[in-house]
Amino acid sequence: MKIIKTIFFAGAVLCAVASCDNLDDMNKNEKAYETALPSALMTSAQVNYAYFLTNASVNSNNFRAYAQHWSTATYTDEANYNQAKRNLGSSHAVLLYRDVLQDLINAQNQIQNTKVLGPIEEGVKKNQLAILEVQIIMAYQTLVDLFGNVAYSQAFDIKKFPLPKYDDAKTIYFDLASRLDVAIAALDDENESFGGADLIFNGNVAKWKILANSVKLKMGLHLADVDAAKAKAMVESAFNSGVMSKETDTALFQYFSSNVDMNPLYDSLVSENQINIAEFFVNELNGKEDPRRDFFFNPESKINGEYKGAPYAQQVTYANYTNTGKRLREKTNPGVIFDYTETCFLLADAASRGFNVGADAATYYAKGIEASMKFWGVASADIQTYLARTDVAFATATGTDKQKIAYQLWIAYYNRGFEAWTEYRRLDYPILVAPPTAVQEADGKVPVRNIYSTSDKTLNAANYEAASTAIGGDLMTTKIFWDKF
Repeated sequence: MKIIKTIFFAGAVLCAVASCDNLDDMNKNEKAYETALPSALMTSAQVNYAYFLTNASVNSNNFRAYAQHWSTATYTDEANYNQAKRNLGSSHAVLLYRDVLQDLINAQNQIQNTKVLGPIEEGVKKNQLAILEVQIIMAYQTLVDLFGNVAYSQAFDIKKFPLPKYDDAKTIYFDLASRLDVAIAALDDENESFGGADLIFNGNVAKWKILANSVKLKMGLHLADVDAAKAKAMVESAFNSGVMSKETDTALFQYFSSNVDMNPLYDSLVSENQINIAEFFVNELNGKEDPRRDFFFNPESKINGEYKGAPYAQQVTYANYTNTGKRLREKTNPGVIFDYTETCFLLADAASRGFNVGADAATYYAKGIEASMKFWGVASADIQTYLARTDVAFATATGTDKQKIAYQLWIAYYNRGFEAWTEYRRLDYPILVAPPTAVQEADGKVPVRNIYSTSDKTLNAANYEAASTAIGGDLMTTKIFWDKF
């Protein structure tokens, strides 16, 4: 009873001091943050963007199947291109807009409105804004590469534009390129940035600048068949500013052993017996005795001593076919955001088009293969044996220069489904054949686009219809603007 009286008295004194004008103020924790810190928002966005690229859920990432690296033993609707069944357009748009872009833009706005006390703090602020901008650009590029026209200029101003229009995809690309130039120019490694809140580079500004230039390299090449002059200028500018030139430049997202921080592939590859390696991919690697097979695939899943791929998009008995390698089943296996291997192949493509990038296509082609094999742990002697094969060496392998580069890039993009599918669409090689069981909407072809969310048709009908008309129809067969051939 004495304790109760003491508490009551203390409350009466506080009320008297505050005149009890605003009792709500007494419930505020003055030491707590009422809004998420910008660094925390960026961390969350990085987690979600890495999830988009890394996961293999049939509900949100079927790109490895589109590239015909993997197939599924039981759930075959997705490998047969049924994009509507799980409303994949919604999964992609919600994750990239709400869980990635919204956090990055909110973080950027908060930092922009933060007052700084001196030149050092100003330098940190500029770096943070630029690093956020690079990630915003990457997320928007991903959206365009998925859908074509998307909400851009009117996105994230819900009061003014509750039903945003879809901007022209090419116009977005060009604007992103301009924004990327500004961000690259703003990055200054003499100053710090986000420190440990940055889960990709731990605040290393120099590495962010390298990544930004590498993104610019890729964007430029995506424009090569649309605007060759613009593409050449972007690619050469990116190269001269500094793209990835060694394996340690690779942008990785590290996962950990705890269930909340583990690589999302663990659930798909270990908790389920669902994913096999697709027959076409296995046959191609077997034909060239590719030493990456023992890393890409699980040696314990050989059938009669050989790797055996599953018929694509058909229901099969999981144990009768080869499955995924042991490294991919590790909880701590990092996800790849952008790597040195793909940079080499992109430079090979650039060189083959006559762009000035410091070496010829054959040199970068060989570097790309070597980088891929080193990343997976292939022995040096095996790398050299593979490079010396007449069906691998740039001078003697079959196909045009473009096809040789595209083919090896397709292999090197193993386990990076979205990128593998994207560059397959851009470079049109290797020749992937749609399964005869594919949904009718695929028109007998591998999808070159993801259809919009079904909710767009009802919630933003007018703008959806305008966008659908502008791109030539909301179809998985409608090409993205940069996919010209």
